[in-house]
Amino acid sequence: MESGGALARLAIALMPVFVLAGCVRALPPRPPLLTVAPVRPADWPAPSVRAAAAAPEIQALRFSSLDARVGTDWDGEVLASTNAARVELATSLFRFDAPRVAPGRFRFHFNLVDVPAQFVRDYRLRVVARTAAGAESATEVPFRISGRADALAYNADARSSDALDAPPLVDANGGNVDLAHGVTVIAFIYTRCADPKMCPLVTAKFARMAKLLAGTPVRLLEITLDPAFDTPAVLRTYASAFGADGVRWKFATGERSAIAAFAERAGLYVDRPRPGLILHTEAVLIARDGFLESNFAGNDWTPAEVAAEARAIAALPANPIARFGLRLFSGVVRACGVAFARGYSPAMLLGALLVALAATALLAALLRRMGRRRVVVEPAKS
Repeated sequence: MESGGALARLAIALMPVFVLAGCVRALPPRPPLLTVAPVRPADWPAPSVRAAAAAPEIQALRFSSLDARVGTDWDGEVLASTNAARVELATSLFRFDAPRVAPGRFRFHFNLVDVPAQFVRDYRLRVVARTAAGAESATEVPFRISGRADALAYNADARSSDALDAPPLVDANGGNVDLAHGVTVIAFIYTRCADPKMCPLVTAKFARMAKLLAGTPVRLLEITLDPAFDTPAVLRTYASAFGADGVRWKFATGERSAIAAFAERAGLYVDRPRPGLILHTEAVLIARDGFLESNFAGNDWTPAEVAAEARAIAALPANPIARFGLRLFSGVVRACGVAFARGYSPAMLLGALLVALAATALLAALLRRMGRRRVVVEPAKS
Protein backbone atom coordinates (compact mmCIF):
# COMPACT_ATOMS: atom_id res chain seq x y z
CA MET A 1 0.00 0.00 0.00
CA GLU A 2 2.84 2.39 0.90
CA SER A 3 4.63 1.81 -2.43
CA GLY A 4 1.36 2.27 -4.34
CA GLY A 5 0.72 5.57 -2.59
CA ALA A 6 4.27 6.72 -3.35
CA LEU A 7 3.81 5.92 -7.03
CA ALA A 8 0.54 7.83 -7.11
CA ARG A 9 2.18 10.87 -5.50
CA LEU A 10 5.06 10.66 -7.98
CA ALA A 11 2.65 10.51 -10.94
CA ILE A 12 0.78 13.56 -9.66
CA ALA A 13 4.03 15.46 -9.08
CA LEU A 14 5.27 14.71 -12.60
CA MET A 15 1.97 15.57 -14.31
CA PRO A 16 2.96 19.22 -15.05
CA VAL A 17 6.13 18.01 -16.76
CA PHE A 18 4.18 15.72 -19.08
CA VAL A 19 1.63 18.47 -19.73
CA LEU A 20 4.24 21.04 -20.76
CA ALA A 21 6.21 18.40 -22.65
CA GLY A 22 3.26 18.54 -25.05
CA CYS A 23 4.37 22.07 -25.94
CA VAL A 24 7.66 20.83 -27.35
CA ARG A 25 7.69 20.28 -31.09
CA ALA A 26 10.52 18.97 -33.21
CA LEU A 27 11.39 21.66 -35.74
CA PRO A 28 13.23 21.20 -39.03
CA PRO A 29 16.76 22.59 -39.43
CA ARG A 30 17.15 25.92 -41.16
CA PRO A 31 17.77 25.06 -44.86
CA PRO A 32 20.90 26.51 -46.51
CA LEU A 33 18.83 27.99 -49.35
CA LEU A 34 17.06 30.33 -46.89
CA THR A 35 17.86 34.00 -46.41
CA VAL A 36 16.28 36.04 -43.62
CA ALA A 37 16.37 39.68 -44.68
CA PRO A 38 13.99 42.59 -45.31
CA VAL A 39 14.85 42.67 -49.05
CA ARG A 40 15.95 40.19 -51.70
CA PRO A 41 19.71 39.51 -51.81
CA ALA A 42 21.51 41.07 -54.76
CA ASP A 43 23.15 37.76 -55.68
CA TRP A 44 19.94 35.78 -56.15
CA PRO A 45 20.27 33.63 -59.29
CA ALA A 46 17.88 33.59 -62.21
CA PRO A 47 15.24 30.85 -62.16
CA SER A 48 16.52 27.63 -63.69
CA VAL A 49 14.77 26.49 -66.85
CA ARG A 50 13.07 23.11 -66.62
CA ALA A 51 10.74 21.22 -68.89
CA ALA A 52 7.07 21.25 -68.01
CA ALA A 53 7.08 17.49 -67.27
CA ALA A 54 10.08 17.68 -64.92
CA ALA A 55 9.84 17.98 -61.14
CA PRO A 56 10.10 21.62 -60.02
CA GLU A 57 13.03 22.90 -57.98
CA ILE A 58 12.99 25.30 -55.05
CA GLN A 59 16.20 27.30 -55.51
CA ALA A 60 16.03 29.94 -52.79
CA LEU A 61 13.79 31.39 -50.08
CA ARG A 62 13.71 34.84 -48.55
CA PHE A 63 11.60 35.72 -45.49
CA SER A 64 11.58 39.05 -43.71
CA SER A 65 11.57 37.11 -40.43
CA LEU A 66 11.25 33.62 -39.00
CA ASP A 67 9.61 35.15 -35.92
CA ALA A 68 6.46 36.76 -37.28
CA ARG A 69 4.89 39.06 -34.71
CA VAL A 70 1.17 39.69 -34.72
CA GLY A 71 0.24 43.24 -35.64
CA THR A 72 3.28 43.63 -37.96
CA ASP A 73 4.10 42.94 -41.61
CA TRP A 74 5.55 39.63 -42.79
CA ASP A 75 6.68 39.09 -46.36
CA GLY A 76 8.81 36.76 -48.40
CA GLU A 77 9.83 35.41 -51.78
CA VAL A 78 10.36 31.97 -53.28
CA LEU A 79 12.68 31.39 -56.23
CA ALA A 80 11.79 28.23 -58.15
CA SER A 81 12.40 26.68 -61.54
CA THR A 82 10.40 28.13 -64.42
CA ASN A 83 8.04 25.14 -64.61
CA ALA A 84 6.63 25.83 -61.12
CA ALA A 85 3.02 26.92 -61.58
CA ARG A 86 2.18 27.30 -57.87
CA VAL A 87 3.99 27.77 -54.59
CA GLU A 88 2.12 26.98 -51.38
CA LEU A 89 3.18 27.89 -47.85
CA ALA A 90 1.46 26.17 -44.95
CA THR A 91 1.59 25.42 -41.25
CA SER A 92 -1.00 23.73 -39.07
CA LEU A 93 -2.47 27.22 -38.55
CA PHE A 94 -2.58 28.69 -42.06
CA ARG A 95 -2.20 27.81 -45.74
CA PHE A 96 -1.89 30.14 -48.74
CA ASP A 97 -0.49 30.39 -52.27
CA ALA A 98 2.28 32.92 -52.91
CA PRO A 99 1.33 34.98 -55.99
CA ARG A 100 3.45 34.38 -59.10
CA VAL A 101 5.05 37.66 -60.26
CA ALA A 102 7.24 36.18 -63.03
CA PRO A 103 8.28 32.71 -64.22
CA GLY A 104 9.93 31.04 -61.26
CA ARG A 105 9.38 34.03 -58.94
CA PHE A 106 6.72 34.09 -56.22
CA ARG A 107 6.16 36.81 -53.64
CA PHE A 108 3.76 37.51 -50.74
CA HIS A 109 3.15 40.26 -48.19
CA PHE A 110 0.84 40.08 -45.18
CA ASN A 111 -0.05 42.13 -42.14
CA LEU A 112 -0.53 39.65 -39.29
CA VAL A 113 -3.61 40.11 -37.17
CA ASP A 114 -3.83 38.97 -33.56
CA VAL A 115 -4.14 35.24 -33.05
CA PRO A 116 -5.37 33.30 -30.02
CA ALA A 117 -2.81 32.45 -27.37
CA GLN A 118 -2.82 28.73 -28.14
CA PHE A 119 -1.49 29.49 -31.66
CA VAL A 120 1.35 31.75 -30.50
CA ARG A 121 4.17 29.22 -30.73
CA ASP A 122 6.67 27.43 -32.97
CA TYR A 123 5.65 25.86 -36.28
CA ARG A 124 6.98 23.87 -39.21
CA LEU A 125 6.53 26.09 -42.28
CA ARG A 126 6.22 23.85 -45.34
CA VAL A 127 6.98 25.38 -48.74
CA VAL A 128 5.75 23.37 -51.74
CA ALA A 129 6.36 24.14 -55.43
CA ARG A 130 4.03 22.41 -57.91
CA THR A 131 3.84 22.17 -61.67
CA ALA A 132 0.61 22.37 -63.62
CA ALA A 133 0.77 18.58 -64.01
CA GLY A 134 0.99 18.07 -60.24
CA ALA A 135 4.68 17.23 -59.78
CA GLU A 136 6.05 18.87 -56.65
CA SER A 137 9.04 19.45 -54.42
CA ALA A 138 9.03 20.74 -50.86
CA THR A 139 11.18 22.04 -48.06
CA GLU A 140 10.47 22.88 -44.41
CA VAL A 141 11.56 25.86 -42.36
CA PRO A 142 11.41 26.48 -38.58
CA PHE A 143 8.90 29.26 -38.00
CA ARG A 144 7.39 31.06 -35.04
CA ILE A 145 4.46 33.36 -34.35
CA SER A 146 4.96 35.68 -31.39
CA GLY A 147 2.21 37.53 -29.57
CA ARG A 148 1.86 40.88 -27.90
CA ALA A 149 1.00 41.07 -24.20
CA ASP A 150 -2.68 41.51 -25.10
CA ALA A 151 -2.79 38.51 -27.43
CA LEU A 152 -5.21 36.80 -25.04
CA ALA A 153 -7.78 39.58 -25.28
CA TYR A 154 -9.61 38.22 -28.32
CA ASN A 155 -12.21 36.58 -26.12
CA ALA A 156 -10.85 35.36 -22.77
CA ASP A 157 -12.25 31.90 -23.62
CA ALA A 158 -16.00 31.72 -23.21
CA ARG A 159 -16.68 30.42 -19.73
CA SER A 160 -18.94 27.66 -18.54
CA SER A 161 -22.44 28.77 -17.54
CA ASP A 162 -22.39 31.66 -20.06
CA ALA A 163 -25.64 32.03 -21.98
CA LEU A 164 -25.03 31.09 -25.60
CA ASP A 165 -27.44 33.66 -27.08
CA ALA A 166 -27.36 31.72 -30.33
CA PRO A 167 -28.67 33.48 -33.46
CA PRO A 168 -31.56 32.02 -35.46
CA LEU A 169 -30.18 28.96 -37.25
CA VAL A 170 -31.66 26.87 -40.06
CA ASP A 171 -30.63 23.28 -40.65
CA ALA A 172 -29.91 21.67 -44.01
CA ASN A 173 -33.56 20.65 -44.35
CA GLY A 174 -34.89 24.15 -43.67
CA GLY A 175 -35.95 23.49 -40.08
CA ASN A 176 -35.19 25.70 -37.09
CA VAL A 177 -32.38 24.65 -34.75
CA ASP A 178 -33.18 24.51 -31.04
CA LEU A 179 -30.31 25.01 -28.59
CA ALA A 180 -32.50 26.02 -25.68
CA HIS A 181 -33.45 22.47 -24.71
CA GLY A 182 -31.28 19.43 -24.10
CA VAL A 183 -27.55 18.81 -24.58
CA THR A 184 -25.87 19.70 -27.89
CA VAL A 185 -22.25 19.27 -29.02
CA ILE A 186 -21.36 22.17 -31.35
CA ALA A 187 -18.50 22.86 -33.78
CA PHE A 188 -17.92 25.45 -36.53
CA ILE A 189 -16.87 24.39 -40.03
CA TYR A 190 -17.20 25.41 -43.67
CA THR A 191 -17.56 23.05 -46.60
CA ARG A 192 -14.91 24.67 -48.83
CA CYS A 193 -12.19 24.02 -46.24
CA ALA A 194 -9.51 22.04 -48.09
CA ASP A 195 -7.24 21.28 -45.15
CA PRO A 196 -7.86 17.63 -44.16
CA LYS A 197 -6.61 18.38 -40.64
CA MET A 198 -9.22 21.06 -40.00
CA CYS A 199 -12.95 21.06 -40.88
CA PRO A 200 -13.05 17.67 -42.65
CA LEU A 201 -11.34 16.10 -39.64
CA VAL A 202 -13.85 17.71 -37.27
CA THR A 203 -16.75 16.34 -39.29
CA ALA A 204 -15.17 12.89 -39.45
CA LYS A 205 -14.87 12.95 -35.66
CA PHE A 206 -18.53 13.99 -35.40
CA ALA A 207 -19.38 10.93 -37.50
CA ARG A 208 -17.65 8.76 -34.92
CA MET A 209 -19.38 10.62 -32.07
CA ALA A 210 -22.75 10.03 -33.73
CA LYS A 211 -22.15 6.29 -33.32
CA LEU A 212 -20.87 6.61 -29.77
CA LEU A 213 -23.90 8.66 -28.75
CA ALA A 214 -26.50 6.60 -30.60
CA GLY A 215 -29.54 5.95 -28.43
CA THR A 216 -28.93 9.01 -26.23
CA PRO A 217 -30.70 12.38 -26.35
CA VAL A 218 -27.39 14.21 -27.01
CA ARG A 219 -27.45 16.08 -30.34
CA LEU A 220 -24.60 17.08 -32.65
CA LEU A 221 -24.56 20.37 -34.54
CA GLU A 222 -22.02 21.81 -37.01
CA ILE A 223 -22.49 25.48 -37.94
CA THR A 224 -21.03 26.92 -41.14
CA LEU A 225 -18.83 30.01 -41.03
CA ASP A 226 -19.45 30.51 -44.77
CA PRO A 227 -23.24 30.92 -45.05
CA ALA A 228 -23.07 32.76 -48.39
CA PHE A 229 -21.71 29.61 -50.03
CA ASP A 230 -22.99 26.93 -47.64
CA THR A 231 -26.67 27.07 -48.47
CA PRO A 232 -28.97 24.40 -47.06
CA ALA A 233 -28.60 22.48 -50.35
CA VAL A 234 -24.79 22.56 -50.10
CA LEU A 235 -24.95 21.49 -46.47
CA ARG A 236 -27.27 18.60 -47.36
CA THR A 237 -24.73 17.28 -49.85
CA TYR A 238 -21.89 17.70 -47.36
CA ALA A 239 -23.89 16.07 -44.56
CA SER A 240 -24.85 13.14 -46.77
CA ALA A 241 -21.20 12.51 -47.68
CA PHE A 242 -20.39 12.04 -43.98
CA GLY A 243 -23.55 10.11 -43.10
CA ALA A 244 -25.33 12.73 -40.96
CA ASP A 245 -28.94 11.77 -40.29
CA GLY A 246 -30.30 15.34 -40.14
CA VAL A 247 -32.08 14.57 -36.86
CA ARG A 248 -29.55 13.92 -34.09
CA TRP A 249 -26.65 15.23 -36.17
CA LYS A 250 -27.37 18.42 -38.09
CA PHE A 251 -25.60 21.08 -40.15
CA ALA A 252 -26.86 24.64 -39.85
CA THR A 253 -26.54 28.06 -41.45
CA GLY A 254 -27.81 31.55 -40.72
CA GLU A 255 -27.05 35.23 -41.18
CA ARG A 256 -23.28 35.77 -41.58
CA SER A 257 -22.72 38.61 -39.10
CA ALA A 258 -24.85 36.88 -36.46
CA ILE A 259 -22.92 33.60 -36.86
CA ALA A 260 -19.60 35.48 -36.72
CA ALA A 261 -20.62 37.21 -33.49
CA PHE A 262 -21.83 33.91 -32.05
CA ALA A 263 -18.54 32.18 -32.92
CA GLU A 264 -16.57 34.97 -31.25
CA ARG A 265 -18.66 34.78 -28.09
CA ALA A 266 -18.09 31.03 -28.09
CA GLY A 267 -14.30 31.53 -28.02
CA LEU A 268 -13.32 31.26 -31.71
CA TYR A 269 -10.97 33.48 -33.66
CA VAL A 270 -12.08 33.95 -37.29
CA ASP A 271 -10.24 35.71 -40.13
CA ARG A 272 -11.23 35.98 -43.81
CA PRO A 273 -8.05 36.94 -45.73
CA ARG A 274 -9.65 36.39 -49.13
CA PRO A 275 -12.93 35.07 -50.58
CA GLY A 276 -13.31 31.35 -50.09
CA LEU A 277 -10.65 31.10 -47.36
CA ILE A 278 -11.58 31.26 -43.69
CA LEU A 279 -8.87 30.93 -41.06
CA HIS A 280 -10.34 30.01 -37.72
CA THR A 281 -9.48 28.27 -34.50
CA GLU A 282 -11.13 24.98 -33.71
CA ALA A 283 -13.32 24.47 -30.66
CA VAL A 284 -15.94 22.06 -29.44
CA LEU A 285 -18.77 23.47 -27.34
CA ILE A 286 -21.18 21.49 -25.24
CA ALA A 287 -24.37 23.35 -24.41
CA ARG A 288 -27.23 22.40 -22.13
CA ASP A 289 -30.56 24.23 -22.22
CA GLY A 290 -29.06 27.29 -23.91
CA PHE A 291 -26.05 27.62 -21.61
CA LEU A 292 -22.42 26.77 -22.27
CA GLU A 293 -21.23 23.85 -20.16
CA SER A 294 -17.85 23.05 -21.74
CA ASN A 295 -15.61 24.77 -24.27
CA PHE A 296 -12.54 22.89 -25.50
CA ALA A 297 -10.17 24.65 -27.90
CA GLY A 298 -8.09 22.89 -30.51
CA ASN A 299 -8.57 19.86 -32.72
CA ASP A 300 -6.67 17.07 -30.95
CA TRP A 301 -9.64 15.84 -28.93
CA THR A 302 -10.98 12.37 -29.62
CA PRO A 303 -14.63 11.48 -30.27
CA ALA A 304 -14.60 9.22 -27.20
CA GLU A 305 -13.44 12.06 -24.96
CA VAL A 306 -16.06 14.56 -26.11
CA ALA A 307 -18.80 11.91 -26.13
CA ALA A 308 -17.94 11.01 -22.53
CA GLU A 309 -18.10 14.69 -21.50
CA ALA A 310 -21.45 15.13 -23.27
CA ARG A 311 -22.88 12.03 -21.60
CA ALA A 312 -21.82 13.33 -18.19
CA ILE A 313 -23.45 16.72 -18.85
CA ALA A 314 -26.61 14.92 -19.91
CA ALA A 315 -26.50 12.95 -16.63
CA LEU A 316 -25.81 9.69 -18.47
CA PRO A 317 -23.18 7.08 -17.53
CA ALA A 318 -19.79 8.24 -18.86
CA ASN A 319 -16.20 7.01 -19.03
CA PRO A 320 -14.24 9.00 -16.40
CA ILE A 321 -10.87 8.21 -18.02
CA ALA A 322 -12.01 9.69 -21.35
CA ARG A 323 -13.28 12.81 -19.56
CA PHE A 324 -9.94 13.19 -17.77
CA GLY A 325 -8.12 12.91 -21.12
CA LEU A 326 -10.18 15.76 -22.55
CA ARG A 327 -9.53 17.95 -19.52
CA LEU A 328 -5.81 17.21 -19.70
CA PHE A 329 -5.63 18.12 -23.41
CA SER A 330 -7.47 21.38 -22.73
CA GLY A 331 -4.93 22.15 -20.01
CA VAL A 332 -2.03 21.52 -22.39
CA VAL A 333 -3.47 23.92 -24.97
CA ARG A 334 -4.02 26.68 -22.44
CA ALA A 335 -0.72 26.18 -20.60
CA CYS A 336 1.33 26.17 -23.79
CA GLY A 337 -0.52 29.09 -25.33
CA VAL A 338 -0.37 31.35 -22.29
CA ALA A 339 3.30 30.57 -21.65
CA PHE A 340 4.36 31.18 -25.25
CA ALA A 341 2.33 34.39 -25.39
CA ARG A 342 4.42 35.59 -22.45
CA GLY A 343 7.65 34.78 -24.31
CA TYR A 344 8.71 31.56 -22.54
CA SER A 345 10.17 28.69 -24.53
CA PRO A 346 9.35 25.00 -23.85
CA ALA A 347 12.91 24.44 -22.59
CA MET A 348 12.57 27.30 -20.11
CA LEU A 349 9.21 25.98 -18.89
CA LEU A 350 10.40 22.41 -18.45
CA GLY A 351 13.60 23.57 -16.76
CA ALA A 352 11.64 25.69 -14.30
CA LEU A 353 9.29 22.79 -13.57
CA LEU A 354 12.13 20.36 -12.98
CA VAL A 355 13.77 22.80 -10.57
CA ALA A 356 10.46 23.28 -8.78
CA LEU A 357 9.91 19.52 -8.56
CA ALA A 358 13.43 18.96 -7.22
CA ALA A 359 12.88 21.63 -4.57
CA THR A 360 9.51 20.08 -3.67
CA ALA A 361 11.05 16.61 -3.38
CA LEU A 362 13.84 17.98 -1.14
CA LEU A 363 11.36 19.76 1.09
CA ALA A 364 9.19 16.63 1.32
CA ALA A 365 12.24 14.56 2.30
CA LEU A 366 13.16 17.04 5.04
CA LEU A 367 9.62 17.05 6.39
CA ARG A 368 9.52 13.24 6.43
CA ARG A 369 12.83 13.14 8.29
CA MET A 370 11.54 15.62 10.84
CA GLY A 371 8.34 13.63 11.26
CA ARG A 372 10.27 10.42 11.92
CA ARG A 373 12.29 11.85 14.76
CA ARG A 374 11.32 10.12 17.96
CA VAL A 375 10.61 12.08 21.03
CA VAL A 376 12.06 10.34 24.09
CA VAL A 377 9.83 10.70 27.15
CA GLU A 378 11.49 10.12 30.49
CA PRO A 379 9.42 7.91 32.83
CA ALA A 380 7.93 9.74 35.76
CA LYS A 381 9.85 9.31 38.97
CA SER A 382 7.89 7.78 41.84
